[in-house]
Amino acid sequence: MHRYDDSAVRAAPHEAEVPDGEDQAQRAAEVAALQRVADAGEAAAAWVRELAGRQCEEDHGRALERVAEASGREIIPGSDGLLTEELRYTLAANVVLGASHTTGTLPELHDGERLALVAVCALAAALPSCALGDLARELNLLAGEPAAATDAGRTVTAAGDARVLPVRKPRPLGHEHGDPLNRLAYRRVAESAAESFEIALNYQGGRGEEACAEALHTALAAAGPGIAAAALLRVADDPALGLDPDQWEHLHRIAAELNLRVVEDLGGSNGDGTTALTQPRPA
Repeated sequence: MHRYDDSAVRAAPHEAEVPDGEDQAQRAAEVAALQRVADAGEAAAAWVRELAGRQCEEDHGRALERVAEASGREIIPGSDGLLTEELRYTLAANVVLGASHTTGTLPELHDGERLALVAVCALAAALPSCALGDLARELNLLAGEPAAATDAGRTVTAAGDARVLPVRKPRPLGHEHGDPLNRLAYRRVAESAAESFEIALNYQGGRGEEACAEALHTALAAAGPGIAAAALLRVADDPALGLDPDQWEHLHRIAAELNLRVVEDLGGSNGDGTTALTQPRPA
């Protein structure tokens, strides 16, 4: 939505007289709620304009531009809370059809963007009716929904854009794979596993088949968390998933809980990977 201009409130008929303290507080609450919704509307409009800019068909682009403008209309206290026929048509669910009646094609939208687009339009169409009730309360309850719909749309957009990029070959931990930081993390895990293997084998008192098997289990247990942590970071950093910041942070947090040193190695916190580890540390 556009920035809210409180002159519209001051000009409303019911504001002809100087309001008392309670009315002033109500007006202030309404202005604050309107601003929250306006900010969310501006963000939604910006995303829809990005969709419009992607269209090869100019008619589809213009149709989405109209949606962006409509989703940014102000809500004015004291209005009748109803949309004009033109706005109702623009914000209807058939927004996902764009200008298909003239082009014979559908807008270029990724899977999932249509649902988010419909949600943005439905909310933009519904919010003006709050003027008929407790405006501040209803807007505050609903203000987060346009932002959530827009965030969902942006997540889908990022994932869809990434899917059209060339597929990247996975980079597992290994001394022959990837950049120096990848090799540094691998050395961390390998040296920890080797140390655990030797210690366990020594406790077994021999090098028989059973002793070696037990030592191998110990080594795998030592290496497992580091390998899993590295894999989680690879998943989190894959743009094809289009993870939002909270999801990305969640995966990084789990990886750090599994093996903080490997996470630090891959992030460069423990050097550039061109020097050997000073000493092996348990993973």
